[in-house]
Amino acid sequence: MSSTTPDTVGDIQFYRKEELGSGGFGSVYRGTYKGRSVAVKKIWIRHGRLQEVERELNNLRQLDNHPNVVKLFYFTRDKDFNYFALELCDASLDKVFLNENDPRKYKGPALPNNFEIFSQLATGLQYIHSKQLIHRDIKPENILISVKHTDKGKNIKIKWADFGLSREVSERGTFIMSAVRGTLLWFSPEELENIGRDLRNEKTKGFYTSDVYALGLVFGYILLKGRHIYGENQCAIAANIKQNNPVNMSEIHNKHFARNLIEQMLIKKPDERITSEKVVIQLQTIKIKVITQV
Repeated sequence: MSSTTPDTVGDIQFYRKEELGSGGFGSVYRGTYKGRSVAVKKIWIRHGRLQEVERELNNLRQLDNHPNVVKLFYFTRDKDFNYFALELCDASLDKVFLNENDPRKYKGPALPNNFEIFSQLATGLQYIHSKQLIHRDIKPENILISVKHTDKGKNIKIKWADFGLSREVSERGTFIMSAVRGTLLWFSPEELENIGRDLRNEKTKGFYTSDVYALGLVFGYILLKGRHIYGENQCAIAANIKQNNPVNMSEIHNKHFARNLIEQMLIKKPDERITSEKVVIQLQTIKIKVITQV
């Protein structure tokens, strides 16, 4: 097929040359769904992936009604691939902190202030948890920036994306782990401790507060302008998380509105860690103070 001819699957059209991203799962392309611009996530059908695809599809359908969660418009499959037509966003959070000369750098309108970003992320995560789901792959690459042009100017929303590893939790916010899933730099201490263990027969609990820990890391990443709160390379970061040694925390001023909150989100024991609901409550209680400082 010519590169100038779009691929058409069901009600989706996309050009293979307009790739937005790729990974082990497949690729994401710019496309259209019934005339609407969308991101088309194309996932190979292969052994071991069908359950994850079905889970992501069901999770996105459950999370259909929140401004800080990326929206699913359509799903279809052919004999080789699964196709998600998703809300098209402008960039992922990691693109904000690239070097100025990097062509992938986000160059759109200025983002809201950090308090507003934190509030959007926290309310989105609280919503996910309210549906008794855990994300399990929180990282800057899975946080998207959406810019909408309205009569009142530009409306910027921060949105959670990529629910391929998400799964249901109990009413207590726990689930039985079969494996450690996610991205090493954004693991909680309890996830790091389980790496290399055979969890299938151990009935090891996972916790939705692991998401809160990862969100605390993201808050720190934003305040440190793209640096990790636990160090500068993968090995050091993992070791410092295990030792509860946030080496770059000192660069966040003691009186900063988020300092105490982040410390509560990074508590080592998951059952002592603050919940996503309490993160939202704490942000609400300091809102007036922050507004006066902005």
